[in-house]
Amino acid sequence: MKKTVLFLFNSSKYAPEPWVKDGRFNVVSVDYDNTDHSGAHVKGGAHYHLNIDLSKSDAIFKITNALGDFGLAWPSLVVSFAPCTDLAVSGAAHFARKLEDDPDCQIKAANMAKLASKFTCPYAVENPVSVLSSLWRKPDIYFDPIDFSGYVKSEHPEFPDIIPARDAYFKRTCLWTGNGFRLPEKRRAESLIDSERAQFHGHTKLGGKSARTKYIRSLTPRGLAQAIYEANKESI
Repeated sequence: MKKTVLFLFNSSKYAPEPWVKDGRFNVVSVDYDNTDHSGAHVKGGAHYHLNIDLSKSDAIFKITNALGDFGLAWPSLVVSFAPCTDLAVSGAAHFARKLEDDPDCQIKAANMAKLASKFTCPYAVENPVSVLSSLWRKPDIYFDPIDFSGYVKSEHPEFPDIIPARDAYFKRTCLWTGNGFRLPEKRRAESLIDSERAQFHGHTKLGGKSARTKYIRSLTPRGLAQAIYEANKESI
C-alpha cells in the first residue's frame, strides 16, 4: 500500500505537488470551504481533498474515517499550514480587540496548529513569527522563502506580478517539527545571494479580505515545498 502524505489547512496545489508528481504516495489535503473536492486527481498521481472543519474536536476522527473510505493508509507524514490570523506578531495591534471578543481565540488557534502533532508520525507546522512560540514552544527553524529559491527555476505560474520570480522574497517564517521530520536544507539561488531584499507584493497589491486575497497570501513557497519533499521522501 502506498504511504499517505497529509496536508492540513491546505487548499492549493503547491505544497503537495512534488509528492503527487513522485507517484509513490497518496496525497491528501484537508481544508474547510463548504465545497466537495473529494477524489480530485492531478497529473502524476492521486490528490484527494477532504472538506473537514479542523477546528472541531472530532477532526482527526473524521480524517481517519475518510482515509478508510478511500482505502488509504494512516499518514506517514503530516504538514500543516494552520491559520495565523490570531497568532502572527505582525497583527499584534489587533490582539487586544480579538481577545476581548474571544478570550480563548489564541488558545484555539494554537490547538489547531498542534493538531499535526497528534498523528504520531513525522510532522511540520508552518507559521510566521507568532505567539505560538510562547503558547506551544520555540520553532525548530526560521527561514525566508528566498532561502529555498535554489529549488525553483521559474516565475510563479499563477501570480507572477505579485509573487517574485523563484519565490525569492523575504517573509520571516517558522517550522515547528517533530517525530522524525527531517528539516529541509536551505538552498538560496546563487544569483540571489547578494541581491537586495526582495519583497512580496501581496501586502501592497492585495487589499481587503476577498477569497482571492486570502488564497494568494496563503500560498506555500514552491522552494519550501520542494525542499520538504526532498528532505523526507525516502525517510517516511
